[in-house]
Amino acid sequence: MRIFLRACLALGLPLIAFVAVAQPVTGPYPIDDGLAATVVGTPADYQAELPANLDFEVRRLEPLVERETPPTLRYARPLQYLRVVQDEPAPLAFVIAGTGASALSSKCVTLSSALYEVGYSVACLPSPTSMTFMLGAAEHPVPGRMRSDVRDLYRLMQAVRDDLDPQAQVTGYALTGWSLGATQAAFIARHDETAGEFNFSRVLLLNPAVDVWASVQRMDALLAENLDGGFDGIPAFVARGLGGLKQLYSAGDPLRFNEDFLYRAYRTQSPERGDIAAIVGLAFRLSLANMAFGADVLTRADVIVPKNVELGPYDSLDPYIRRSFEMSFEDYFERLLLPYWNRDGRQLTRDELIAGSDLRGMRDYLAGHANIGVFTSEDDPILGDDEIAFLRDTFGERARIRPRGGHMGNLGSANSIAALQQFFARPAP
Repeated sequence: MRIFLRACLALGLPLIAFVAVAQPVTGPYPIDDGLAATVVGTPADYQAELPANLDFEVRRLEPLVERETPPTLRYARPLQYLRVVQDEPAPLAFVIAGTGASALSSKCVTLSSALYEVGYSVACLPSPTSMTFMLGAAEHPVPGRMRSDVRDLYRLMQAVRDDLDPQAQVTGYALTGWSLGATQAAFIARHDETAGEFNFSRVLLLNPAVDVWASVQRMDALLAENLDGGFDGIPAFVARGLGGLKQLYSAGDPLRFNEDFLYRAYRTQSPERGDIAAIVGLAFRLSLANMAFGADVLTRADVIVPKNVELGPYDSLDPYIRRSFEMSFEDYFERLLLPYWNRDGRQLTRDELIAGSDLRGMRDYLAGHANIGVFTSEDDPILGDDEIAFLRDTFGERARIRPRGGHMGNLGSANSIAALQQFFARPAP
């Protein structure tokens, strides 16, 4: 998904060659627009130097739930996680991926490398909103109810712990996650208070959503307000970006869609802010469409794919792709999530579902636990001013709120990695 974001912004912009430097810049993050920072990420000059050639391992787990995989979703098997293990006794840090992300995303690699460097073994887990998780780990494959998603994640964490080689000596546990995964990490930490499987020494929330439902509505609005024509407007939007490809190729230089290229292109070309907003909203909508399609097929909800249609592995999905994309989060909530949790005659309300995913409902817990911290940015587009104020007031000195960085845009910076490593390396309170 991040590759999609970057490619969309980069297409048609002048190519500037990548220039490496010996030492990363440790000054303030240079992009002063939160949406642009979200897309561009960390320019190469500012990126932290992290260990290279680590012995990462992609591990496959047997499904944690009994479920027949529909033929059209077989591409999403198997259930995987990413790990890197120290050669000596060490604490194990779990990393929970953000919305739609698998355990193999670039952010997983970045965070795993940073934590490994300060003495942790690391296991990165897929998001409950990813198809692999929905198929192999979700008791209820309609993501969005925090209590259910947290219990599924907790069960997966136990399976990962049990999958470690017998000689791997785990001396303790820590937890982090980004975006929706950060919000889930907070709820997991509270759940562990009573379940007692891990007793996390450190928990760090990276750019969490405070009110999940408010955050996703902001993402919906970015698309609705900046992509003319909705689904039908995508070809024109992409064509506008592809317009400069001929010039790029005629320059005779290779195309490199990395942070340095995007940053220099952004500074040189100054793309329309509405286009950047549309890219962010479009990336979110694609994650939502994938999740909605999976939830509909797995539960035979008759919202996207009619109940009487049996999709085979080679059947065209064109009409269902359109229906999935046109589904806003409000649609997903009203047509898939809420009906699923009331399918057996229960009376779970909209307000109860929303409140169950709001960090403000656990303010006392977060304020009272010195081992839990939060990193975010004041210009994060998923947050409102009141939510930034909540994080600052609740966490106090345990909140690192930078003025710039967007949504995870500054994750790879030397300053951010150093602060993360310091948080995890210092003795537990």
